[in-house]
Amino acid sequence: MTEPVTSSSEIFSAWLFNIGALDGLGVLGVIGYVSAYFLLQIGFLKGDDYTFSLVNLVASACILASLSRDFNAYSATVELAWSSISIIGLTRIFLVHRLIRLNEQEAMVIRIAAPGLKKDRARKLLRTGRFESAEPGRALAEEGKAVEHFAILLAGHGLILKGGVEVASLGAGSMVGEMTYATGIPATATVIVDKPSRLFMIEARSLREFLARHSDIALAMELSSASDMRLKLTKTTQSLSEQRAGNGAAT
Repeated sequence: MTEPVTSSSEIFSAWLFNIGALDGLGVLGVIGYVSAYFLLQIGFLKGDDYTFSLVNLVASACILASLSRDFNAYSATVELAWSSISIIGLTRIFLVHRLIRLNEQEAMVIRIAAPGLKKDRARKLLRTGRFESAEPGRALAEEGKAVEHFAILLAGHGLILKGGVEVASLGAGSMVGEMTYATGIPATATVIVDKPSRLFMIEARSLREFLARHSDIALAMELSSASDMRLKLTKTTQSLSEQRAGNGAAT
């Protein structure tokens, strides 16, 4: 006699109907793995966040538990390795949050230059530069010349000159060289400190080389620089309009 052919759907239905608690844990673990990886790829989860490592740890634990009935040494080895890696990741994230500290000036630099960076990434960026004090008269950029440093004005005041004429001013929180540090093209205006100031400085070439190796930090700085440039253009346009209006009234 010919045995009846069992279809794949019938096999799956029979398995689903007879699924036990351990099988359910295995399925839950697979769903956890796939979901975490999918959410990582679409940007919903971050690899350096607690959630991704924790989901992977729970998923591997579920699959290990499911193997207790039908043990497979190879599968168990993979899951143990995955659990260990997840624990290492969680430990690293904990240490980053607990042990890395930014002082007030360092935190201000990151808020201005690359807001949202994790502390370990922020520390990498801070290591590329230095804090300096500047006296009135110091030029941070010269019109027509390549900008040698990317600078952040943490405290103090500066002037923006175009053709020797003041067109705008800078206060605490302003960036200098954000338009040209990535390209090395000449500065479009001169920037001079006119009051005792506190600066954070990064040599432009070193910054370009650093950002080429750290795309996430480069993106954060590009977004912040774009916002700062829009604000400067608005202030400069307003200042020039006021100057023209004043000249018109004088004549």
